[in-house]
Amino acid sequence: MTTTRRPRGERVYLRLLGPPDREAFLAAVQRSRRLHHPWTQAPDTPEAYDAYAKRSTARKTFGVFRTQDDALAGVIGLGQIFHGRFENCYLGYFAFTPYAGKGYMREAIGLATRYAFDTLGLHRVQASIQPGNARSIALIRACGFQLEGASPRYLDIDRGWRDHQTWTLLADGPPEDEILASHASVTLHRVTSANWREVTKLRARRDQGRWVAEVTHYLALCRYGGDWTPVAIRADGSAVGFAMWAQDPDDLGSYWIGGFLIDRHQQRRGYGRDALAALIAYLGAMPGARDIALSYEPDNAVAIRLYAEAGFEETGETEGDEVIARLRLPKHRRRA
Repeated sequence: MTTTRRPRGERVYLRLLGPPDREAFLAAVQRSRRLHHPWTQAPDTPEAYDAYAKRSTARKTFGVFRTQDDALAGVIGLGQIFHGRFENCYLGYFAFTPYAGKGYMREAIGLATRYAFDTLGLHRVQASIQPGNARSIALIRACGFQLEGASPRYLDIDRGWRDHQTWTLLADGPPEDEILASHASVTLHRVTSANWREVTKLRARRDQGRWVAEVTHYLALCRYGGDWTPVAIRADGSAVGFAMWAQDPDDLGSYWIGGFLIDRHQQRRGYGRDALAALIAYLGAMPGARDIALSYEPDNAVAIRLYAEAGFEETGETEGDEVIARLRLPKHRRRA
């Protein structure tokens, strides 16, 4: 008899679903109907769940459980596992209310893909996502998956054939030096195992310390905060700055920039202006992007000038002691 090792992370662990999970699963589906519609249809009857759980070993359908209290936070599955020349599987996942948007599924996807590569010996994991599911696209992109193509009328969901995008992750991952976006002198890159140490050495000027935190703080927020994704800003082959971005979970058309800083030794070279332009281009191309938002202290004159020159306008909104400014993307700007 063979058993499946339980992939375990810091906040969640994965365990194959079985009969004892039926009650918790069905209750979670019931309270998550609004979250799931129209993107997925989870089993919602005892009979449907029993059939679903019966196939969990072959399909590697894992419950995503919180380590702190064993609560069922979501489901992640590795289906249609192919070996031989293909070495591929199909990734499916959904979170449950109230655990969506808190970083649990991001960690779970990391555990599941490592299991696919290290335990199953696969080369490729792919996920199919409807183009309008901006939240899921932002999540899978943050996990390192790359957009590979589109499939018209690919799956029958909610009584209709739905278009899907194909997102893939390879066992050796994306290129470490992949350029996400660029403008003039700078390029944007993922923060990876190859460059994170260089990124943590970045420091703002001492007099800017009241407006920006240490990069290590921002990286921890990206790792554990659930929404933020870190970005390294490079010029002439070296890291010169840092930023992070997130999609507003309550307003999926808004993408936020945070933790934006240029190293104290690299300031006054135009890197900040170029990096902001690259970030705007990168986030503006995200699915469903309507505006880009950020916040700053009302006495941060340098930031105010930089963002105003880029087209950001204060909206009257605030976040704590900070002022919120937004850049309306061209296709959504109102005509005078």
